[in-house]
Amino acid sequence: MSRTSTLAIGDLEITSVWDGTLEASLSSILRLDPDEAARLVAAEQAASGTNPLILPVRAFLVRGPGYLALVDTGSGDTKGPTMGHLPASLAALGVVPSAITHVLMTHVHMDHIGGLIDASGQAAFPRAALLLHAEEARYFLDTPDEAVDVRSRRHLPFQRRAIAACGDRVRRVVDGEGLPGLVARLAPGHTPGHTCWEAEAGDEKAAIFGDAIHLGAVQLARPDSAMIYDVDAERAARTRSDMLGRLAREGTMVAGAHLPASGLGRIEPADQGYRFVPA
Repeated sequence: MSRTSTLAIGDLEITSVWDGTLEASLSSILRLDPDEAARLVAAEQAASGTNPLILPVRAFLVRGPGYLALVDTGSGDTKGPTMGHLPASLAALGVVPSAITHVLMTHVHMDHIGGLIDASGQAAFPRAALLLHAEEARYFLDTPDEAVDVRSRRHLPFQRRAIAACGDRVRRVVDGEGLPGLVARLAPGHTPGHTCWEAEAGDEKAAIFGDAIHLGAVQLARPDSAMIYDVDAERAARTRSDMLGRLAREGTMVAGAHLPASGLGRIEPADQGYRFVPA
């Protein structure tokens, strides 16, 4: 499995940064006949020689004009021994935490935000501004606990503590805001404020996302399927179908946290759905 790769979009360089693996299960797949889900997983395993239920988890380092941004932060020490390798991966790239100027969140689930603080509870990236979509902040930071869905509610104390550790460097953004050449685009459903970070330079485009696609073997082939981790499964499926159609039509490069290989590549039409073609 390729753990590090880089693509260029105009002045931006997007590098895949490995954090580890998580194991999914067929029972976590929603809105799809279980036999069809099992068939798709088995077909992908036969074709690739790898188990598609073992999900890669990665962040993305973006070098841009005047900034060095990290999209998501991995899991830190919250997910066990197969995870939490992002600090070592950054070190292997010659990047020290204090060099990161911005952290851009796709959403605040634990395998994406867990590395925002260190073992002592301090900000892991001490100079970085934290950019978070206003819709995600509204749901996870401003909503009373009892109004948050039960699955999300379990981790609210950690999520709020991690964001608070960034102090006055937290910045809530809306669509079109972000950094030079890299802006937020709401892709809701998995969480209310799940965000694609999109780059564009001339005819070149790229979209960096977290959990718009969890399990590529199933969700690319059947975009209207969903996962148990989605806050709003129906909306997540609708967002994914619309997003994949747009990315395929526009020839946009993608950087997906849980896609195979380095996570960098393109989305192309295939049969009833789509396929991922690694860069």
